[in-house]
Amino acid sequence: MYNHIMIPVDLHMPPEVQKATAVATEIAKWQSAKVTLVSVTGMQPGEALQTDEAIAESLSALADEIGKLSGTEVETRNIHSVDVAAEVDGDLAKAAEEIGADLIVVGTHAPRITDYIFTSHAGKLAQHSKVSVFVVR
Repeated sequence: MYNHIMIPVDLHMPPEVQKATAVATEIAKWQSAKVTLVSVTGMQPGEALQTDEAIAESLSALADEIGKLSGTEVETRNIHSVDVAAEVDGDLAKAAEEIGADLIVVGTHAPRITDYIFTSHAGKLAQHSKVSVFVVR
């Protein structure tokens, strides 16, 4: 049913990303689907500078772990962004199309008061993506 799963990854690995990654790993194993980890990074005020090498190393370590657990091919992709908060949704939807993903598995938090005013990143991705989106809470 699914041949290529994209997992958006926040390299800080909050619990929502960890849960989504676990679900995506099981789906990939079940479907024998290729997996691509996609990270959108940029320099936010107050954040420590992450080098391209450090980002690649973090993504590679996660890819190795998912590959071992799922038994499938895992690739990585990092997208540099000037303003991650504003561009992440569009960048992820575009990346899914470019890599030919047919499923995006993304983590989200429980709804907060602001989510009734502004859509979460996962919600926006689900609304605007041309491929299926599995949102894990």
